[in-house]
Amino acid sequence: MDDGEVELSDPLTGNSSNTFRAPLKLEDPVLNDSLKNRRTCRQTHPDHHDSVEPGRPSGNRVAVKKYREKKKAQNAYLEEEVKKLRVVNRGLIRKLQLQADLELEAVRLRRLLLDLKARIDAEMGGSPFYKQSCNGSSDGCSGGD
Repeated sequence: MDDGEVELSDPLTGNSSNTFRAPLKLEDPVLNDSLKNRRTCRQTHPDHHDSVEPGRPSGNRVAVKKYREKKKAQNAYLEEEVKKLRVVNRGLIRKLQLQADLELEAVRLRRLLLDLKARIDAEMGGSPFYKQSCNGSSDGCSGGD
């Protein structure tokens, strides 16, 4: 066996014959192709498919799954809160806009009041009755002396 020859034994009789020696050549084309193919699995695998029991997930997997579900629930809650806060924010923006509009209207009305007051003072300024009634009353009339 030291010159590259294989010792063959008869599987039925268990006898080994030292007289027949075969060289280590791959002359079978199917075997040769399968050995050249890199995707061919050359390992032997025990067949334990019948005795495989469904495995329990490890404690870490359960904890990770629970954590992910909790995180999803928290994210869903926060998304709902964001929606609610956006609605509230829109309402507050409307109120602010309304407040600004009301303040502009108040400024416009004050100017109109001052303009009307000036017109009334201009028309009634020469009348002695107007001066006398404003001077004698304490209702805040600022017309006259």
